[in-house]
Amino acid sequence: MDLHIELKHYRNDLLELTQREAAIRLNINQSINYENGTRDIPYKMLLTFKEVYKIPTHEMNRIMYGGESVSPRNSHNPIILRENFEDEENREILKILQDHPKFKRTLSALTYFTEKRKEKFISQVNHLYQTMKDW
Repeated sequence: MDLHIELKHYRNDLLELTQREAAIRLNINQSINYENGTRDIPYKMLLTFKEVYKIPTHEMNRIMYGGESVSPRNSHNPIILRENFEDEENREILKILQDHPKFKRTLSALTYFTEKRKEKFISQVNHLYQTMKDW
């Protein structure tokens, strides 16, 4: 299978990420589409895919150089890959909260908001994030 097809398979079928979600995690513009096969993927970007998608080394080698997967099935199991991916994100989120206690208190205060107020707050935070991420 071609490299771009394999990466799309990991993103879409195993991790269940949209292209937008993947672009955010990969820290690239969504219009930079490596999955259509029309653009060469730089080596540094391949390492980023491996790290962000949590692709095991033996699987990344298979993806890059072809051949059959000779690894245990569990390392390629979609549920395990998704869990590892989410666990890593959760660890990073917890680290941010530990490093920024005021932010943690702000988010903790959300537990006392009504659902309508929570939705409005989250909407505003998302809007702020979208505005600031391009700085």
